[in-house]
Amino acid sequence: MLNKLAATLLICVMVIIGLLPCGCAYFAGVVQPNPPLPEITYGEFPFRIEYEIMGKRFVVEDTVICEFDGISTTAAGKYRLWKSRLASGTEGSGLLLHVIDETRKITCNAGQPNFYMGDTGMSPEEYWHYNFGACLVEGSGHSITVLFPEQWYDEYNFSFISWEFTDPIENTFK
Repeated sequence: MLNKLAATLLICVMVIIGLLPCGCAYFAGVVQPNPPLPEITYGEFPFRIEYEIMGKRFVVEDTVICEFDGISTTAAGKYRLWKSRLASGTEGSGLLLHVIDETRKITCNAGQPNFYMGDTGMSPEEYWHYNFGACLVEGSGHSITVLFPEQWYDEYNFSFISWEFTDPIENTFK
């Protein structure tokens, strides 16, 4: 009987010690003040992408629609949430450019809502340098491989010809 009680007590102490850092980190995030709210909470950002696959040219013209979606909390603290959709009806800002076969497709991202809404602190040049490109999505979307420019044409006979994106707004947070 004593051994069962000691084992149960030991397990409880281990669980508490194991969960304490997570609970403290989350609690620290919860008690932090909310980040300032954006002055501008909605925006529309047209873009145009021209690309070529296997000798055929394609043009995508659409608009990323961004909206403020509240405040979220993680162990790292609180942050502003943004959501986006394309005017053509796609949720998010991902574009399907080409279906290679049943299990592989090439996509690209038309930009994140926090960037367009002036909530990254990055210049457009800096943002697009790190964030624009093609991705190979395999299976049901759980495997995503960033394709580097040298892979686009060599491996997939794919190339971007031009891309034009709207600059982000200058937002104020109060």
